[in-house]
Parts: sequence; structure tokens; C-alpha cells
Amino acid sequence: SGEAFLQVQEAFAGQVVAVTGPQKTFIGQTFGSFKNVRDPSLESVLSYDLYGPEGVDSLKLFSIVSEIASEIPEISPGFDRRSGQVHVRVMGEVQMEILEAVCLERYQIPVRFGEGKVVYRETIKSIAEGVGHFEPLRHYAEVHLKLEPGERGSGLVYDSVCRTEMLAQNFQRLILSMLRAHRQAGVLTGAELTDVKVTLLGGRSHIKHTVGGDFRQAGRRALRQGLMQCESLLLEPSFFFSLCVPAENVGR
Repeated sequence: SGEAFLQVQEAFAGQVVAVTGPQKTFIGQTFGSFKNVRDPSLESVLSYDLYGPEGVDSLKLFSIVSEIASEIPEISPGFDRRSGQVHVRVMGEVQMEILEAVCLERYQIPVRFGEGKVVYRETIKSIAEGVGHFEPLRHYAEVHLKLEPGERGSGLVYDSVCRTEMLAQNFQRLILSMLRAHRQAGVLTGAELTDVKVTLLGGRSHIKHTVGGDFRQAGRRALRQGLMQCESLLLEPSFFFSLCVPAENVGR
């Protein structure tokens, strides 16, 4: 209570306690035999550009917001490397007010928000294949992908049926890990892609000219070329909730 505390050696169900010692903890982390739990329903559906005062570097601002987001799961920051713009996803005005207050109180940095927009997602309704080819001077890579609609809520699922005689196993793992490492954008509005199964069908490399980054370029091109062949679908966010009210207030 404030600066006063009661030291205990054990805690029981329903108690709230402070534990000293653990480092690099995060929201939803558990200790003991339970798996880490994070509520999947806490997904932000509003996105705002975030601006700091003059003289504050965008990367520094992004780092600060990322640190705050580790404590507040309803806040999800992002950084556009091409424009240098920091943006943040929130559930609503409450998170915006908290973010403003914490930035000012903890870091002495006043922030302001741009115009908000709804966070949409994209998926596909048909099956298609895409081929990505990357061959500038002294570089070579080719990737062949199959795209299929996934179950709603499954996210992006990656798999490989490519034979090792066609492409070495290390290159296959490299392609899939590079695709997993980034949020993929759809081709309808540029919204984040979801609920798609991506299967590596094949690929080619050059014994002398192929380096790891070549497959990053070829993989992205194959994915985009496949998406261009598909029928895309725009997904709107929706909420499902239960409302509990006293019996005397239940009616139309």
C-alpha cells in the first residue's frame, strides 16, 4: 500500500504480490508448470501515426514506445523504415491517454497522434502459385510458392514440399524463416496478410553467385506474384462480447 509492504514467504490463489529478482519478464508470462498465456482477444484495431517534438529521433521514439508496449499489451508499435514514421496500434482513447502520460512522465517527451484509421487485414479466396526470380550481376535465386486460403484465425502458415535434390535443406529453411520474420502485406489495399498457407514448392540457386539475401528478394517476389493471381478478400475487425446487467434492467 503505497511505500508500505508486507513481506511473505508464500502466496495463495487470489492474492496479488510483487516478486523481486526475475529479469526480462513480460505481460502474460507464467512461472511453474503453466505455459505462457497471452489473451488473443487483446488485438488493437485502431492505428495512429505518432509524432514527437523536434529533435527527437524517430528510432528513439519507437524504442521508447516499444518499451512501454512491453508493459501494456493493448499497445502495438510499428516503424516504417521507408518513411521513418512511427505508428502505434491501440484499442481506443484510454491507451492513447496512457501512452501520452507515460511518455511525458517517464521520458519527458510530449507526443501527439495523427489521424486514426481502422486496421484491416487481407486474405485470399483462391489457390495460386507464384514464382520469384532475382538475378542482378553476380546474384541468383529463384523461389516457387503455392498459396492456399487458410482457416479463419490461423494466421500465416508456412510449409515445404520441395525436394532436397532441387534445393538444399539449408536454403529451404532460410526462405521460410525470412518469410516468417516479416509481416506480409496483401495486394488489395496493402493491409497485413493473414489466414494463408504458404508452401515452398521449389527453388534454384547458383553454386557461385547465390547468397542468403538473394532468397529474401526472390521469396518476396514469389509471394507477391502469387497474391496477384489470387482473388483477395478484405477483412474487417469485429468484437464479440458478453454484457451482464441486473435482472430488473433486462428488456428491449
